[in-house]
Amino acid sequence: MKFTIHKKTLVKMLKVLSGYWVKKDAHLRIAAQDGRVTFTTEDLNMASYDADVIVEGVCFFRHKQLLPLLTSYKSEQYLTMQITADGIDIGSTHISRGLWEISLFMNPSIAP
Repeated sequence: MKFTIHKKTLVKMLKVLSGYWVKKDAHLRIAAQDGRVTFTTEDLNMASYDADVIVEGVCFFRHKQLLPLLTSYKSEQYLTMQITADGIDIGSTHISRGLWEISLFMNPSIAP
């Protein structure tokens, strides 16, 4: 799964999805397909945005870990995220799959 998205919009979406009503250990679902990336937390909140989807897929991981990483890329206007069986790559950062408890589905039609 791989896509490029406008960083400022991504950060805004995650801030909305990370509101006080969302459990601290909630999972974030990211679906990249048909030129859009959709973010969902615990089936309660959803945000969708146009993106350059290079490889389709769906993944899950704990959402509170992502926002601090994204905001560390201060000068970047766009970020490419790649999620593989080995982990997640965002910009120049690699996080192992076990560290963030990442689940990956390469076929969006069979993903929960």
